[in-house]
Amino acid sequence: MDPQKAYDAALAVWQRFAQDETDTAPLFSSVMTQRLECLSQWLIESSPIVPGPPRGPVAYLLTWVHWARWHVASRTEETAGPKAEHAGEADRALAASWWLSDLDLAPEPLRPLARLFQELVAEGWADPEQVQDYAGLMLDFARRTGSERALYEAARRCRQALGLVEEADERWPVIASNLAATVLALAEGIDDHDDLDEAILLASQALGRLDVPPDELGHYTVQLARLLLIRYDASGEQADLDEAIEIFSPLVSREPVPAPVDDTALYVLVSLLRSRYQLTSDPADLPQAIQLQEQLVARRGEQDDHYVLAQLLSRHFSHTGSTEAMDRSIHHYEKAWTIGETHSTPLPPALNGLAWMLNRRFEHTGASHDRDAAILTARQAVSLMPDDDPTLPSALGIFAAALHSRARATGSMPDLNEGLEIVERALSLPGVAPTDRAIHLLNKAALVTLRHRGEWRAADNELAIALWREAVDLLPPGHPKKSAYRINLIGGLLDRVRHTNDDDPLDEALGVGTVALAELPSEHPHRAGLCSNHAMALLLSARRRPDDEKLRSAVALLDEALNLLPVDHPNIALLLVNRGAAQSALSEGSISVEAGRDWSAAAQLESAPPSVRITAATEWARNAVARGDDRTAVTAYTLAVGHLTNLADPGLERGDKELHLLDWRHLTAEATAAAVAADDPESALALLDSGRCVQWNARLQSADELVRLAEVRPDLAASVQRLTALFAAQDTTDSMLPTVDPSEPDDASLHLP
Repeated sequence: MDPQKAYDAALAVWQRFAQDETDTAPLFSSVMTQRLECLSQWLIESSPIVPGPPRGPVAYLLTWVHWARWHVASRTEETAGPKAEHAGEADRALAASWWLSDLDLAPEPLRPLARLFQELVAEGWADPEQVQDYAGLMLDFARRTGSERALYEAARRCRQALGLVEEADERWPVIASNLAATVLALAEGIDDHDDLDEAILLASQALGRLDVPPDELGHYTVQLARLLLIRYDASGEQADLDEAIEIFSPLVSREPVPAPVDDTALYVLVSLLRSRYQLTSDPADLPQAIQLQEQLVARRGEQDDHYVLAQLLSRHFSHTGSTEAMDRSIHHYEKAWTIGETHSTPLPPALNGLAWMLNRRFEHTGASHDRDAAILTARQAVSLMPDDDPTLPSALGIFAAALHSRARATGSMPDLNEGLEIVERALSLPGVAPTDRAIHLLNKAALVTLRHRGEWRAADNELAIALWREAVDLLPPGHPKKSAYRINLIGGLLDRVRHTNDDDPLDEALGVGTVALAELPSEHPHRAGLCSNHAMALLLSARRRPDDEKLRSAVALLDEALNLLPVDHPNIALLLVNRGAAQSALSEGSISVEAGRDWSAAAQLESAPPSVRITAATEWARNAVARGDDRTAVTAYTLAVGHLTNLADPGLERGDKELHLLDWRHLTAEATAAAVAADDPESALALLDSGRCVQWNARLQSADELVRLAEVRPDLAASVQRLTALFAAQDTTDSMLPTVDPSEPDDASLHLP
């Protein structure tokens, strides 16, 4: 193509565009592109004697046409940001500007870079400070245009500048830090990690030698922390996290956090602390991460800020059982979702987390309205996600968890069947990762155990155990949840032991528990559940084949579990019941004062669910009868009988309520007999009447009665609903800690019975 003809034609298109920018199609036509390529080649290779248009006007035309093409293309991609194919236009505009003798004719954003380039070419690239300045301008150009070529050019020139100074030179730290900045941009922008180790080494060496104001030093500190975090993401080496947190924490510990890196500093350090927690499950990092994230919420209050804070509080609750952390987590999940709806940027994972925590609050307090809200919320989250949504497996798992909770409490077969359908859907999703499949198998096993409610079926138990085994085997060695998943397997094996005379499951449970205890760190949130389940395996084994050493080990494990949980945690009562059972067995038939003390404490723990308090109070009463303490026995039995009306979910049908009460059919007779033995006929009659009227009392809590009460006194009806919800049943009469959900809120496995 003739350069003169190409120039004339391109100039005509440009003049039309400059007059009316509404029709941009000719500017991007393939013919126009060919003409521009011809002119660029001619400009680079031609000499003054070659016929063609003047070089100055060609450079001017190329500069402006390519710049306009980049500007128009990037303007149409505002939501997606600059793209590589568009960045090439900016690169060509910059290259053409280098040929302009009068740089005032170039687009203003290109002038400083082109002017410095011409000076460096004239001086032979000998001045390290100027070379460094050029690299900095090129890095800024790359960030504005999305140009990969400019990124690599910035890194090349930074390395060139570093080679022009000795390491002892006072300019070396700044140049080294700038090279680290370009490598960081390459890693974050185009996932190029080739020079990451070099950048971290240079940034570390430079950080201690930088003589800059505190605010600027903060920028370099953030930069090094981000480099370490990227390397951790690639390698999984905890040392990178530890180093980043160590050098970074002093920056944000100052009050106030220095501007202008305040938000960035907070965000990066929270990311580091979250990553280390996910790696170690050590709760020591959670309080600081929560405190920093609260600052971000106060400063910015963006959707993601609330979402991350809700996640952190959820994990804090899993360690501490803190109702404050639980309620705050729910609040911030709700806030994240509300902000998203308001700004038309819905965040279904916020609904996932909200559903998860509502279900956890139901498990914690027995408030059935939270459980029902969790089901509705999870159903909505699932409805918003296509099958290829990466968060769908989590949403399906949480949905199944909520359905499982209601099926467990109410015996609802529709909930159970829907839960199994949800799990099967999750398992059938394409490309399910082994770790995700393990979670769904765990969920399926939990739902299978609910089938044939009230009647133990060997086939269901065998299927559940097989599913738990497969879930454990799917996780690779060293996976942080592998040992936690074993807790559920132990529970299934112990369930089989209780209903058969087969010792093989007991031996397997003991073996699994021993392995899990060695794997699970002492500070892990599920360590208490593991200790309890393994202690119960030891207790069952010692009951079949007397072994005091196993009983002492069981007591020690339960001591450890009790020390791991806060004093008001709802599982404390069940641990006390279990320890009392172990201490009683260790006493070899004699009266155990220690066991009685544990059962007494458990029976009076208000945070415990009714079924556990009834179990504890009954054992406390029997222990008192055996010791001849009739008055204490009457007190304990009165407490046990008083909780019978709270044992079954208020929404159950009469037959299902009776099923919940069946295991306690002996309680009224025992309590009455104890009162008679204590020469307390009034208490005997009161206990007899209370026990006989359980069904009558339960009917007073029915929905129909509440509707009629609400018509007359809505305030009293609301109060009754709140109170009955607090005492809703949790099926925990097996004298062992419920098997523990080994997942975090976003992982969506079930909280198993």
